[in-house]
Amino acid sequence: MIGLFATSLPEDPMEALADYFKVFSEPNRLAVLHALRAGPLNVTAVVDSTGLSQALVSKHLKLLTIAGVVQRRPEGALVYYEVADKGVFKLIAQAEKLLLAFRRHQLDALAAFL
Repeated sequence: MIGLFATSLPEDPMEALADYFKVFSEPNRLAVLHALRAGPLNVTAVVDSTGLSQALVSKHLKLLTIAGVVQRRPEGALVYYEVADKGVFKLIAQAEKLLLAFRRHQLDALAAFL
């Protein structure tokens, strides 16, 4: 995910879009986002919600923060993370709908073939 760490935006808008979609291409990151759907959580709460290790959750929260998908908010000794724009959940839901429709189409094509 080199594009996430770039100091400037790529000149090619398609490259920028591809970099953005890479953020959502890892199942554990999607699990972290799903945990944050309920609202701001600290790392421990995300670990409890996902069953992932603390190191893995911290890694994915850092990547999501760098990408601008998640914001961090220090509160005393804890840091809370929340999704910056709830529209991300609409994007994920739309992708799930497209995937489901594609799979149904595949099954229908297979049934017609048999």
